[in-house]
Amino acid sequence: MNFITKISWFINIGVVIGTLLSYLAPYIDPSKTWVFSFFGLMFPIFLIVNIGFIVFWMIQKPKYSLLSIVCLLLGWNYITGFITFKGAPIEIKKKTIEVVSFNMSNASFGYIPKEKNQKQVKGRYKELLEDLTDGDILCLQETNEEALKLVKEKFPKHFIHHVSKGAVLVSKFPMIKKGEINFGTITNSCVWADIITFGDTIRVYSYHLKSNRISADAEKLANDNNISTDKAWYDVKSMLRKFKNYHISRSDQAQKIEESIDKCPYPVLLAGDMNDTPVSYTYKVLSDHKIDAFKERGFGIGTTYAGIIPLLRIDYIFTDPRFQVTQFDIIRRKVSDHYPIKASIVIDTIP
Repeated sequence: MNFITKISWFINIGVVIGTLLSYLAPYIDPSKTWVFSFFGLMFPIFLIVNIGFIVFWMIQKPKYSLLSIVCLLLGWNYITGFITFKGAPIEIKKKTIEVVSFNMSNASFGYIPKEKNQKQVKGRYKELLEDLTDGDILCLQETNEEALKLVKEKFPKHFIHHVSKGAVLVSKFPMIKKGEINFGTITNSCVWADIITFGDTIRVYSYHLKSNRISADAEKLANDNNISTDKAWYDVKSMLRKFKNYHISRSDQAQKIEESIDKCPYPVLLAGDMNDTPVSYTYKVLSDHKIDAFKERGFGIGTTYAGIIPLLRIDYIFTDPRFQVTQFDIIRRKVSDHYPIKASIVIDTIP
């Protein structure tokens, strides 16, 4: 074994260890130990690198590829949280509703200084919302005053539920009861409504959980050529501290939503921006005893974040297991920093 092969093998072993540690992230509450959450967030990177090593070893020394192959097979259920091929949509017309989830990024055109650019971005928001008007229920997040104006303009006949924060519910069907789960933060929120659909009552939640908010810090650190070692280490520790605190916040917010669901007398739909991947404790809390619409009827790579991070799926639609998901789509139009997602759901299975 030459030097390059040895180095490659040791790196491969390190990546596999990191991947195996990421498999533990959904089972360990970040408030107890947060380190595994970091490995869970890194899972898309570990997945890509493992696949790269499989290809590399198949060319160089095929038997060495077994390490990454076995590792990925052990986490196959996690891989299908990012990539799935469930086939063509099922056509069922009776008691089917279309649910959309979209983080509007606070109508970012409102922060663009040049009026011409504002009009262009605002126009793209309007066009996208126009295309979403066929949706029966829309779960929107990060909807400030500018975004809410657009929503009301494009959905004048719909029922709309919002509070002072960013989560909003829009429905063609009447809402008989509405509420909010208070996370005690300025930016994050969750609203819910009991909605009558085809004579049945369901409860729908629109939620936006705590963001990591470390990407800007990381970019600044990477681009600062004059930074000292002490300052760099201080910034890294600051990012890790934020990462820890925000993961703990998300797990707490997710548990508050689950407490509300446990008390709900109706079947639920849950849609929004989780700000966490399928390999996370937060995902396990919110997806438990529910159907993940992407895993059920998605096709291809499930990226919902419109930024540069690969394979990042942080927006979800979960349904009561009594419902049937017949179609799932990601609308890959870069208006916000999130792609809208939508699912067709049959609710005539309610007893």
